[in-house]
Amino acid sequence: MGEDFFGLGGAAPVILMVILFYVLLYRPQKKQQEKQQDMVSKLKRGTRVVTRGGIYGRVDMVKEATIMLEVAEGVVIEVAKSMIATAIVSSEEERKELMSGTAAKENGDAVEDTAVQDTKDKE
Repeated sequence: MGEDFFGLGGAAPVILMVILFYVLLYRPQKKQQEKQQDMVSKLKRGTRVVTRGGIYGRVDMVKEATIMLEVAEGVVIEVAKSMIATAIVSSEEERKELMSGTAAKENGDAVEDTAVQDTKDKE
């Protein structure tokens, strides 16, 4: 019992715990968070979504940090982008578009431009 574990002494269990924490908790959570942010960045007008609070609605306008959500005819609420839980898609093509990693930046600018144009049209 005189030998150190890998020559690290008492630090070996701590190092193993940090590695285990990273592999089992931090990394999967970060991947899920990136996937969520990517999905939210691809939202466009007309997409049906569900918020983390359970509110169903249709995206009316996308702003920088918030989304205008139509929850009933003529009733629009403003919701933080981070509170969008999931998008409800009707076709497999829409699902692939929302989940793919390539169209995020291309669609991000288009969403903002469309939302601004739609606002101008309403006025």
